[in-house]
Amino acid sequence: MLKISIIEGHNQPQSRSTKNGIRYYQEAYVHLGGAFPQQIEVPLKSPVDAKPMGDYTLDLSTFQVGRFKNLELNPFELRLVQNQKPMAKAG
Repeated sequence: MLKISIIEGHNQPQSRSTKNGIRYYQEAYVHLGGAFPQQIEVPLKSPVDAKPMGDYTLDLSTFQVGRFKNLELNPFELRLVQNQKPMAKAG
């Protein structure tokens, strides 16, 4: 499963001016199996859509089939699903 982390100090929404208006995003880190996670930008519709710190996976709605029947990610809507922490066993 692909793990995406939003960590302390990098969790605040950010904005960038473009010719089409203001673009909002949030920094996250994707774990691809290498020594270190890679930084990515998760697009946001508005700053209030920023996710809290934690670990996430990609929602299935983020994937789409391309025009040549290849699997693609929708780069404009990376929907994140927060991982559930395992319950502690009663001791």
